[in-house]
Amino acid sequence: MSGAVPLPSPGVRFAPDFLARLGRLTARARGLRERREGAGRARLLGVGSEFVGHRPYRSGEDLRALDWSLLARLGRPYVRVSAREASEAWALFVDASASMGTGRPGKLQLAAECATALAALAVERRASATLYLSNEEEPLRITRRTELARLMARLEGARAGGGRGLGALASGPAARTRAGRWVFLGDFLDCSPGAILGLARGARELVLGRILAREEVAPPAAQAARWLDPESGRERTLRLGADGRARYEERLERELETWALSAARARALAGMWTSDAAFEDVAGELAA
Repeated sequence: MSGAVPLPSPGVRFAPDFLARLGRLTARARGLRERREGAGRARLLGVGSEFVGHRPYRSGEDLRALDWSLLARLGRPYVRVSAREASEAWALFVDASASMGTGRPGKLQLAAECATALAALAVERRASATLYLSNEEEPLRITRRTELARLMARLEGARAGGGRGLGALASGPAARTRAGRWVFLGDFLDCSPGAILGLARGARELVLGRILAREEVAPPAAQAARWLDPESGRERTLRLGADGRARYEERLERELETWALSAARARALAGMWTSDAAFEDVAGELAA
């Protein structure tokens, strides 16, 4: 068999309560920054450098930039962020290949919700956000919250299809962006850790959000299953008994561990979620 494969969840539809949930998420993020700052009022770091929040410390930075009181309270190093630094750009790379149309809800659905949430958090911090979809040529850049509707419309118009995933974005023209924070959202099935984490250099922050369908993490207990590759159209019948499931889960665990260790060495923030996760949980961790 070859050709297009019907996908269970190829598109994106934002739920009626999505914007209300997004508003609560950004409000919580704003409150957290205010509590970290202490009195909740902006202080000056120098002439024309208004304090707007914190970000994780990056290896090699001047230790004088550390917020030592925050380190003592949280046990994690953060540096104070000025308005000038907060205006740096965020690049949001979203996998829209065919494999993202699997799962219920689909992997592309959660990736789109997280991309929108991260864009909202970016503009809240006075940063710009640029969306790159793996199967589209034109990026979309926003700088104000009022522009989120454009981004949501672009994502609702997206369809999972083709074989271009995050690997194609990481090696294509999009990888020439000068953004300070690069966020990758997808299943990472088309690339090795080196293809993505090799982009870590200088002060660039890499953030990896891996999204898998529930059945990819825990295959159903079935003696035989018809399997269709959504990108090649090839069909196979898999016989997955208890031993087969155990081998599959062991192989997946090794792969996830390899990614986690590689991300740690590259000082990248990384996590894995199933497509039925709440976008607030995912975006909250990835924007830390």
